[in-house]
Amino acid sequence: MAGPGKEYDVVVIGGGINGLTAAAYLQKSGLKVAVFERRLEAGAGCCTEEVMHPGVRVNLCACDLPTMWSPAYDDLELERFGLEMLTTSEWSVFHPFKKDKSAVLWHHYDARKQYEAWQRISEKDAEVFRRLSNYFAPHWIETTGASQFGASPEQELNLGMIIANCPDIPPDFLNMNAMEVADEIYEDERIKTALSSMAIMAGTSPWHKTISAFMPITLPFMLGPVFSPSYTARGGSHAVTHSLARCFTHYGGRIFTGCPVQKITVENGEAKGVALSKDAIYPEAEIKATKAVLSDVSCRPTFIDLIGPDKLPPWVVEGAMAYDYDDIILFTNYWALKEPLKWEGYPPEVESAYGLAYGVESIADIERLRDDLEAHRLPDPPIATGLTVQGFVQADPTQAPPGQYTVMSWTNVPYDLTSLGGPEKWDDIREEYGDKVEDLLNEYASNLKKDKIARYCASPLDLYRRNPSMVMGSATAGAQTPAQFGDNRPFPGCGAPRTPVGKLYISNSIWPYSTAFLACGYRAASTIAEDLGVRNQDWWVAKAIEPGLKVLKRRGIEPRWSVD
Repeated sequence: MAGPGKEYDVVVIGGGINGLTAAAYLQKSGLKVAVFERRLEAGAGCCTEEVMHPGVRVNLCACDLPTMWSPAYDDLELERFGLEMLTTSEWSVFHPFKKDKSAVLWHHYDARKQYEAWQRISEKDAEVFRRLSNYFAPHWIETTGASQFGASPEQELNLGMIIANCPDIPPDFLNMNAMEVADEIYEDERIKTALSSMAIMAGTSPWHKTISAFMPITLPFMLGPVFSPSYTARGGSHAVTHSLARCFTHYGGRIFTGCPVQKITVENGEAKGVALSKDAIYPEAEIKATKAVLSDVSCRPTFIDLIGPDKLPPWVVEGAMAYDYDDIILFTNYWALKEPLKWEGYPPEVESAYGLAYGVESIADIERLRDDLEAHRLPDPPIATGLTVQGFVQADPTQAPPGQYTVMSWTNVPYDLTSLGGPEKWDDIREEYGDKVEDLLNEYASNLKKDKIARYCASPLDLYRRNPSMVMGSATAGAQTPAQFGDNRPFPGCGAPRTPVGKLYISNSIWPYSTAFLACGYRAASTIAEDLGVRNQDWWVAKAIEPGLKVLKRRGIEPRWSVD
């Protein structure tokens, strides 16, 4: 195996999917790029492994793949490099209520069908959805693309005007949180509860003012087309990693796995390269980066561990140390089953829907979750608003042996476990808490325990150990709070993806948070390419959302984004 060269134009630290996205764009643009990954395989946050028994593919971390809505899907030709997106049905997610066997449903591409499903819950709230969908339909491609992939000052002003003129919106909504806005706009408690729960699924706790206030306004419409959990990939989530790696190496890029970076070399305020750990396959190798270093490691490890406080201005050290990871921390259950989950008495659409949230019967449960997390208490009973996926195998039979099915459930928990003595207590209570999650889901789908073949549980401590960049097991690479929103992410003055260190960029802990939408990698690549004068490429032309519309069209689907 050929060792790393002494010098590259760009060195990327971390082979996560957003690091690989940026690397592939820059390599395809004609730069010489190398990626150094600590694990023996790239894609720590988007991996698929057989942790239960052979043949059962478990999607650890990333389990919903909105990748086809990203410009990278077309620009990097991810289908050419093996990525095939699969879903279970036209229904994306649902929120069941065991007290009356009802469910709030989201449709993947037809606002009219979603409207009709909401009519069964509340005629009045369905009419609110009608007005929102009719209003946003002409704007949603523009607003989604700009919000995720960067907006010019003119676009930001236009976005603000679009939101401000939205029907039903409270005039002071920016001083409110998601639960308060939902209470203003909607009437039915189930709709309010489902929207507040879905805000958590989208990565924002609904008790945060301002940042979460947008959720009840945009999620009823936006969640269905793009952000609803709807897709897996043939072979599992790691197929995204594979396609990106294939693209990158096809254009001449080099990936070095088993090569943890020990430090970023900084001289005269500029990043000059990296030095590998003594435990790397190439021990203590030093690699120069003549034009840029990109870190796909999250904020605090990048600045504090890889550079060091002595190499940074005090305000940068303070900002990095203050970066908050304590939000959207998830405990995960995985099951292998003899039968799919059975939803007796619920609307028939839920049987084929890709995912769901459960365990939240009212806004009072959301408030209980908030109080428990703020007190670092384990919610008991658990609350599974992070996302539960029942559709992996239904969409892609290769993810389990014949006659077996998989289910994944994220429940919201604190990391610290202060009342129990600290995060290390997760090792003692992991299986016990997994039992409680299992008992709760069985109350909704009563065949879970009867048809269980095997189970695997992962605590947030387990996730942190697997991926040190996933500090505290944070699913969003850091809390999405008003203090860490937009240009303030990761901290004021950083200028992400640029940083206060010359020639150093970051593609993790930036806005928006890292997901398989690949927005962070795209934004980092765009910024670096602009700074290096290589952004003007005739192939770099795809716009957000458009690749997904092409996929739907090839499958004979004509989306309907407005009710009327």
